[in-house]
Amino acid sequence: MIFLTFLVFFDTFNKASELIIMKNKAVLICTECLSRNYEVKKTENSTRFEVKKYCKKCKKHTIHKEGK
Repeated sequence: MIFLTFLVFFDTFNKASELIIMKNKAVLICTECLSRNYEVKKTENSTRFEVKKYCKKCKKHTIHKEGK
């Protein structure tokens, strides 16, 4: 019984650490249909970037901008 309690605690600890890591992620938004398609790791730069990526909703390559 003690072993199961330890595993549950360890599992919640991993989820809490994932929430801290989520702060470094940025969402890429399609400029045409405004759908949120991609998540990328955010660097320390304060400028927002644009990338040409494939949009599943538009079914073509469009410019994706970093969201807020």
